[in-house]
Amino acid sequence: MLHRMKLRVLYGHHLAGDRTARRLKMRVIFLSGLAVYLPFLVITYYIFMETRVFFLTLIGLLASFVSVPVALYAYAKGFGRPLAEIWRERPDEMKWFSFKIGFLYAFALYWMILGIVEFLFGYHAFRAALISFVAAAVARDGFEIGYLRAREEKNKRTIFPDGRPIGELFWPRKRSGHPHTAPGWNLSLILMAVLIGGAAGALLGPVLENSLHQTLAVGTVVGLMATLAYVWFLPSLPQIVQLVRFFIWPGLTMACTYFLILAYLLRIIFQAPLSPAADLAILTAACSGWMTLESLFLGYLKRESGFSEKPLQSGATPTAV
Repeated sequence: MLHRMKLRVLYGHHLAGDRTARRLKMRVIFLSGLAVYLPFLVITYYIFMETRVFFLTLIGLLASFVSVPVALYAYAKGFGRPLAEIWRERPDEMKWFSFKIGFLYAFALYWMILGIVEFLFGYHAFRAALISFVAAAVARDGFEIGYLRAREEKNKRTIFPDGRPIGELFWPRKRSGHPHTAPGWNLSLILMAVLIGGAAGALLGPVLENSLHQTLAVGTVVGLMATLAYVWFLPSLPQIVQLVRFFIWPGLTMACTYFLILAYLLRIIFQAPLSPAADLAILTAACSGWMTLESLFLGYLKRESGFSEKPLQSGATPTAV
């Protein structure tokens, strides 16, 4: 879900300044949800009382396949040109977009939603109703990526939304202006976060039995580490308001999201027979490493690329729905 963090933290101001595009995005999200109503109705009917791992996974795969055309439709609307034209110009990019944003992202969201309703709302009815969130999230991100891609250089890219792979954080090359930018430093910070997160989880596991309390505790611990990781590369410490804003989103929010995904997979799908301390230690450590890696990368991009708050030059106009 790194692309979502990039869209919000690094590029959010571009779309925020375009009122017409914002209104169109909301229409695209609404129509996307309406278009997949019937297939999602069938999917949620079968998931309502389903508990078997194989069928839960199969239903998630079906929901992800349904989300692929949603992503492509939203991308074309944000880009401002017919999908057929975009596909002819950059077929490899669009195939990767379909797989990464339409399928993989939707599949991850599916497990997050099951985690929410399983651990936070008490199962069944909420679980079925909230599956529709998958299509809405895919449409939102597809539109925003298309909007940005239409206003950038026309070279083909396979990493969305900006062509910057996270492996760039570990490339052995010179980086000026920061004393601790060697790949070894970054790896050390991630490992340190994993150890701290694991220790915190081991301590909290026997104490916190309620899943909601576990989610909030892990979100707070990991969110704080993610915020520190983000400011690591920045030339100066941001204002307190900006730090609090980053802590809330993506720090706390995405940490809770990752926890719910991993907790559902570990506890329900794999049914790992672990003690409370080991269970929460593994989940907190995994969330810590995941969020620290992505937050370091966000801070690195913010510094190295010199992101501007000026609007992007318009290369296309989002098309009416």
